[in-house]
This record gives sequence, C-alpha cells and structure tokens, in this order.
Amino acid sequence: MFLRAVFLPFVWTRLLLAGVAWFGDQMSVSWTYPVAEAARRGWAFVPVAWLDAFGRWDAHWYLDVAARGYTVRGPLASVQSNVAFFPLYPWTIRALHAVVPGRGEGSWYLAALLVSNGALLLGLWLLWRIARDVADEQAATRTVLYALLFPFGFVLSSAYPEALFLLLSVASLGAALKGRPWLAGTLGLLLALTRPGGVLVGVPLAWIALERGGPRLPALAASALPGLGLALHAGGLWYGTGDPLALFHAQGAWGRALAVPWQTLFHPRDLHPRLGPLEAATLALVAGLGAWLLGRRETRALGVWALVSLAPVLLSGTLLSSVRFGAVIFPAFLALGILGRRPAVDRAVVVAFSFGQAVLFLFWSRFFWVG
Repeated sequence: MFLRAVFLPFVWTRLLLAGVAWFGDQMSVSWTYPVAEAARRGWAFVPVAWLDAFGRWDAHWYLDVAARGYTVRGPLASVQSNVAFFPLYPWTIRALHAVVPGRGEGSWYLAALLVSNGALLLGLWLLWRIARDVADEQAATRTVLYALLFPFGFVLSSAYPEALFLLLSVASLGAALKGRPWLAGTLGLLLALTRPGGVLVGVPLAWIALERGGPRLPALAASALPGLGLALHAGGLWYGTGDPLALFHAQGAWGRALAVPWQTLFHPRDLHPRLGPLEAATLALVAGLGAWLLGRRETRALGVWALVSLAPVLLSGTLLSSVRFGAVIFPAFLALGILGRRPAVDRAVVVAFSFGQAVLFLFWSRFFWVG
C-alpha cells in the first residue's frame, strides 16, 4: 500500500512541480528577492532549475542556522535574524550533512531536501494509516493525495521544516490514539522544537488522555512534555543572546506580535494585498473542517488539533504565511478525504488544489513571495 498510496502520488506530483519550475525558467525573476545575487543568476543553491526551485526565502535562514548556529545581528525585535527560526530542522540537516560527503552551500541544501522529503514520505505513510483507522483505505488514499496537492503543498518538499512538523505531529497524535502517551509526549517535545505552534499539540494530547479510560494522571503528565520542549528552546536562546524573551522578541522583526484574533482577521499588519483572500480562505477552510471533525467521535481529538493549530496565526496580528502553515494541519486533509467520497467533492478538491499549487509554485520558483 505504501507504493500505491504514498510513494507513487509523491513521485508524480513532484515531477509535475519540476515541470512547472522548468516552464517558469522562461519568466523573469522577482527584483524584490532579499538575496539579490541568487535572483540575478537565476538560482539560489544549485544551478539546476527544477531542483533549486524548492529553496527560496526562509530556506536561507534555516540553512544558516544549520551551518553556523544562531547569530544576533542587532535588536531582536527590529532586525531580522536567524534567532526567529526553531532548531530541530537545522539540527537534523547538520547531522545528515556530517555523514554525507559534500562541500559548499549546495551540499547543505541537498541535505535539507533529503531531510524534508524523507520526513514527508514517512509522515504521509503514518497519515495514511491514521486515516484508514478512522475512515477507510479509499479515504486514506485521498487524504494523502490532497495533502500533496494542497496549494502550498510544495513546501513539504522544500528546504523548510514543514515536512518534519507533519511527521512529528502525525506520529505524536497517532501514538496517543494508540494508548502510548509517553511516546506521544516525547514526539510532542520534538514538535515544539520544530515550529512555534508545535507546543500546542499538548492540547489534543491532554484531550485524548481525558477521553480514554484508565489512569489519566500519567497521560496528562506526558501531554506537558511539549511545553518542556518550548521551555528548553527559550532557555537556550536566553543563554545565547542574554535576552530572556528572545523567543518572542525575535518574531517582532517579521511583524508578528501578540494581538486579539479579530485584529488579525480584520486589521492584519503587513499583509500582502494580493494574498489576503487566499490566506483568509485557508483559515476558514481549516476552521470549518476542524469543526466538522469535532462532530465525529473517532476524529474529535484531530478536530481539536486542527482548531488549536490556528491559534499561532490568529494571535500574531498578521495573516502572513497562513497558507504555508495550513499545509501541515493534516486533520483538514483527513476531513476532505472523508468528504471526498462524493465524486463532485473529490473533483472540486483535486482541480482547485492542483491549479492553486501550480500557480503558486510557478511564482515561487521565480523568487516571488507567495506565502
């Protein structure tokens, strides 16, 4: 089943993205790209258009952390620095790079792609198994396909931590659903070191602990491990920068600061005017699908995860990157996989997602900001 349900869809969707990047090579590049030399020569890390297209924007920051560690460039709240990026993905790249021969920035980039796509394949396989358990094999296969076709699904194969986040979130919740709370909590701790929203996996882990029979106290204690992971990262940044709130101050340079949800939704800061409707539509879609999952007993905890995953965006004051963040909220794809039993729904999702991803990746490959 892995070959048919996961590996083959992974291969043909990535081949199609490579074709989009090849076609995009006929277009001019964006002059707003922050790494001017990369835009000028037409590639950022390796001079192979279809391969290099998966390394844009924040990929430079993650590879900088992997190669050189954290560096403060000035006041954290106003000067962008790699301190804003969480460490587990760069650490994993560094570990792989230590055993894979190669020199130069290109070797770091290739190590990052290996980490991302390896994590993606394993994460999709675990996702297929969870979807099969709560629905059926056909719904599980659709779930995987929709995750790959999602408009920003190409980020799962990029030099970004999203694929690792997907793997750890699926594995953590899957372990909890199978009655293994300490494994779930440990995976949640790692998730909290991958992206800011990872710490919130403690909420569905606690939900599952309360729903299950038997002793609840040990499972609830295990659900606190993601909070410990975030605390360890915050302490490490405090030690390295001398700022006890470095974890939060570093986000300010990207226009993120604590705000009430209605301010974020109706008066967001620094929102790209062309992407506003797409970002808002992503939040609405995930919220609606998460609420739908809450109504089904076997998927209630997954619905909780979908909804709490929106909190980092809604409380940040900006909708920036909402589409990218949506690419890892896997319960939304599971809900669509179940609803896709209706042929009309299935066709609508495949067509809309495929078109959206092709357009976004076309501009992404040419160094335009798309989320």
